[in-house]
Amino acid sequence: MYKSERLLQIIELLHDHPEGLSRAEIAKRMGVHRSTIGRDLISLENSFALIEDEDGLISIDRKSFLSELRLSMFELEALHIAAKLFQKVMNFPFPHAASAMRKLADAQGKVSRALADRMRETAELIDQTSPLLTINYSGYRNVIEQLGIAISEYRPVTIIHYSQNRNENSRYELLPLTLEPHPEGKAIHLIGWMFKETEPSFRTLKIERIQEVHLEAPARELYLRVPMEKFWGRLAAAWSIWSSEKTPQKVVLRFDPAIAARVRETTWHISQKLTEHADGSLMWQGIIAEPREMYPWIRGWGPDVEVLGPEWLRERHREDFLRGAKIYEK
Repeated sequence: MYKSERLLQIIELLHDHPEGLSRAEIAKRMGVHRSTIGRDLISLENSFALIEDEDGLISIDRKSFLSELRLSMFELEALHIAAKLFQKVMNFPFPHAASAMRKLADAQGKVSRALADRMRETAELIDQTSPLLTINYSGYRNVIEQLGIAISEYRPVTIIHYSQNRNENSRYELLPLTLEPHPEGKAIHLIGWMFKETEPSFRTLKIERIQEVHLEAPARELYLRVPMEKFWGRLAAAWSIWSSEKTPQKVVLRFDPAIAARVRETTWHISQKLTEHADGSLMWQGIIAEPREMYPWIRGWGPDVEVLGPEWLRERHREDFLRGAKIYEK
């Protein structure tokens, strides 16, 4: 085996073992002498960020590791669209997103100078976002960074989270699974696995309300115990990110002919079914985990939508309309 090939295999090996491997273990797996691995690691340190802990375990510093990626023009533009969505919806300064966009622009410049220029403009927009004085964006970014490390290295965390309903801080011990954007709320949420509960469950926490994040030692065995099929199933039924242990509910709406065409041209949820009526109106049906989460979207259509079910949602919408009408009676 050529040295260049062996170096690539060592990097792949360390990627697959974020907990780290000893020199002896690496040598055994590669089928070479330990002294050879020692020289290989010196060569790798010139290009890759490696860490050796006090126990002699070697791992990749994932915070500093630069991935090599080859993308087509269309793949680069897809990432650019995602960054534009981030900039418009999240609307907070996040230098990692701006930096990633500039790197994509450098790659895109070899294919299309025009698209590369658009990417750099997006990076500038992200950088120039005016932060609200009421939000500590430095702390916000730090929370996202710490959770990113936890997710990538299978690390459980202890979190101090502010509960707005109870007006107090709560302590959670969980395994972070993913960070999910919430477009309607212009926020990012953490979804984690509460593995220490008598009956382990999923928990969703809003990033802005996380006060502290404390990383624990990597524990990949915990991740292997998470019922990921159930996790993705619950998320698929959500309007955006709200999920529930309860059975998802069927939501039925009737849209006025005036906006039926607009509603028809968009897939609002993967479960939606549309039925066109002779009078030009449109019936929309969907199976939603938490209909309360989609309610602001429903109200956004004003008098052009009627809630047909479930009954509790229809009644809430009726009461809100009556209360709103009274404002204009004055």
